[in-house]
Amino acid sequence: MTNDAYVRGLLLTTVQILTSHPKAIVVESEHEADTAAFIVSVDPRDMATLGGNDGRIVHSLNHIVGAMGGKFGQSMSVEIKCRR
Repeated sequence: MTNDAYVRGLLLTTVQILTSHPKAIVVESEHEADTAAFIVSVDPRDMATLGGNDGRIVHSLNHIVGAMGGKFGQSMSVEIKCRR
């Protein structure tokens, strides 16, 4: 399993547990040099769950993924988008 697939799987599983519409979640990644951005698309009804409370959940996901990126020698981040 590649680092990218590992992080995508971790994000997918984690966000599915936290949301009410887990089947709507899609995790994609964009790469540029030594950086990777993971875009998590969620159902519009779950945006408040992930982005609410001053963005604590997204902030926490960024900490976890950032730490994994450090282990893999990359800069990694998470972005949450509303799936249309």
